Parts: sequence; C-alpha cells; structure tokens
Amino acid sequence: MDAAVIAKFIVLAGLITAPSPHMDRDICFNATGDAAIAACTRLIASGHFSGDSLAAVYYNRGITWYDKGEFDRALEDYDRALLLNPNFAQAVFNRGNAYDSKGEYDQAIRDYDRAIDLDPTYARAFNNRGVAYCKKGDYGRAVRDYDRAIQLAPDYAEALFNRGMAKLKMGEMHGANADVAAARAIDPNISP
Repeated sequence: MDAAVIAKFIVLAGLITAPSPHMDRDICFNATGDAAIAACTRLIASGHFSGDSLAAVYYNRGITWYDKGEFDRALEDYDRALLLNPNFAQAVFNRGNAYDSKGEYDQAIRDYDRAIDLDPTYARAFNNRGVAYCKKGDYGRAVRDYDRAIQLAPDYAEALFNRGMAKLKMGEMHGANADVAAARAIDPNISP
C-alpha cells in the first residue's frame, strides 16, 4: 500500500488525533506561522499552563502574530503575558516593537523604558528606543541610547550603524562615517 492510501485509511478510521501537548509545546515555541499560532492556542485552551509558563505561551504566540504583521493581535498577547508576569522584560520589549511598527512611537518608548527598568543591561531595548526617538526626530536622545547600547554590547553592529545614521541627520559627518565603517567591519551586509 502506498503512503497516500495509508494516510487516507488512518483518517477514515479516525485514528488521527490532535497533536499531543508535548508536540504543541515544541510547535508553539519553535515553529512559525499558522501552525505555531494553532499550537499556542491549543496550549492556552488546555488549561495545563498558568503563571509564567502561560505567559510564555502568550508571548510566543504574540511573536508569531507580530511576524505575520498582525500587530494588534501581537499586542493583545503581549498584554496577556504581562498580566501573568508583569516583570517579563522581553514581552514589554516586544510590545514596544509592535507599537513602533504601528507608528505609535511614544507608547513604544514607554515600553522600552519599562524593559530597561526591568533589565538595565538590555542593549536591544536601548537600541530600539533610539530608533523610536529617531523616528520622532529627536536625534540627540537617540544617539545617547545608541551610546548606551554600544557600551553594553561593543560589537552591536546595528546600534553602531543606527548611531551613524542619527549623527548623519545631525550633520556630524565624521562621526557618522566612523560609526557606519565600524558597523560594516562587524557586519559587512548591514544597511538601512
């Protein structure tokens, strides 16, 4: 019997069941797209998770919604994760990313502020807050955030590049060129 006939027989016999919670966990935490969303949704509905572990499930589903460009749905899941674990710095950070993607820069900055309060060594939060400040035209504050991100992670090519772009907008050509060159020495493929 070929594989297609066997598969049809199994389906007809009713032997196909929903994925196990263990499989759903792997899919929710490691897959992407609709399969990850469905697995996370099943885990939430299962009632087997609570507290920080349920927050992690919402967080992972939020990441997938974000990757699909469904920013409002991502925000809902990050909010649910934060209700369960208010000190979940990554969820606050990613919620900031979703607000930034929606063009809600002030809310994004508030979330990056909170992520930094929760983890003062969160270089990516400093970088992304700098990006939000740049989008608002506040290049001086952006440069200060990029400075801090680079202090925390000296080989952070994206922060170096972003600082160079902010300096360029401020008319600091020499500093801009030095930062962009340093970024490209770390990551030759970096670009705006």
